[in-house]
Amino acid sequence: MTTMTCRICAVIVPTGEFCGNCGATASPRRGDGPPWLRLSAYAAAPGEHVLRPSVISTLFPYLPRHSRVAFGVGLVGVVVLLVGTALPLWQAALIGVVGIGLPALFVAYLRAADAGKDPSTSTLVVTALLGVAGGVGWSIATDLAAARVDDDALGLPASTLDLLLTCLGIPVGFLILLLAPLLVVRAWRRGLREPLVGMTIGAFGAICFVTAGSMTALLPELASGPVDPDGQSAADLVVGGLIQAVAVPLTAAAVGGAVGATLWFVPRRDTGHAPRWFALTSPVPAIAFGLVAYLGLGVLDFISPPSNLETAVYAVLTVVALYVLRIVVHSTLLHAQSEDAQPDDVVLCPECEHVVADLPFCPRCGLAGQATSRTSRAWRRSHRPVPVSP
Repeated sequence: MTTMTCRICAVIVPTGEFCGNCGATASPRRGDGPPWLRLSAYAAAPGEHVLRPSVISTLFPYLPRHSRVAFGVGLVGVVVLLVGTALPLWQAALIGVVGIGLPALFVAYLRAADAGKDPSTSTLVVTALLGVAGGVGWSIATDLAAARVDDDALGLPASTLDLLLTCLGIPVGFLILLLAPLLVVRAWRRGLREPLVGMTIGAFGAICFVTAGSMTALLPELASGPVDPDGQSAADLVVGGLIQAVAVPLTAAAVGGAVGATLWFVPRRDTGHAPRWFALTSPVPAIAFGLVAYLGLGVLDFISPPSNLETAVYAVLTVVALYVLRIVVHSTLLHAQSEDAQPDDVVLCPECEHVVADLPFCPRCGLAGQATSRTSRAWRRSHRPVPVSP
């Protein structure tokens, strides 16, 4: 096996397109950005650029390459169901899709990613219960608060209380409850820390929280029957369904996932320096983004802009949030403390399907070892390829 010296970490590693120790490219690439960022190859799906708009590899980073298309079809299917139930004004069916669509897809991802071992089934159940309880309580509490504000400002211009509640109190409270399942699990569960474990817990808790809140607010609408009686247009129902079932949960999952990845991040010990508080691997920027995002939505709700502008803001925020999650996941995977390397042994890379040295990164495609589940890593190490004698 030929070797090379990495231009970034200066470690002698097997020759390849990437350093098996730190994941850097063997030679500089156009548009790669700073050496520590490696924009040309996303750590969880190296065939994709980090700035490529891919919802599936961003939200479901544990997925093996051959499963991404199936989950992409599943996400498109959720959107088709939303549109298909909204156009004929089937309100009850639309509410059902809002409550089941994305959560069901995420549960399918947990099964495909071997979740149940790390994070454990008990951890996921606690996360879901905390998220649902928070979402239901939040929906009821905000309805009561809104009623009191309406009484206070009845017949008057918007009151100071209305301004503070809508633009500050509700956004901050929403973010705290969205992150509450993640923070409880982080304090409760000790042991091995890997970024994608925290990302999974944070995203799952956030989806459970916002879905439970949306369903609590929407269920009273079922009393009016299976078809919308209020005269809303089909276009209004389509837009409302897409916001409630796609934009809101995706944004929440991105915020929760980004914070989770940073809270479960353990920096490498061989770099000689600790990451700073403002680094992409720190929870401070991720939490700050979430706070700014939800404060912005609070202002949007207060000023009540035209529907087209509101829809555009939700769409842009969803895209930005997914990019934030993608960059945070990529950065934490690149710079996380890895398992002990076994460079004298070989494993099958699940991404490029080549036999490579057992290192933190695949020398051929650059896949981060922690982008695969611990079950997958254990199985591949127990079934190492055996060279065939000629």
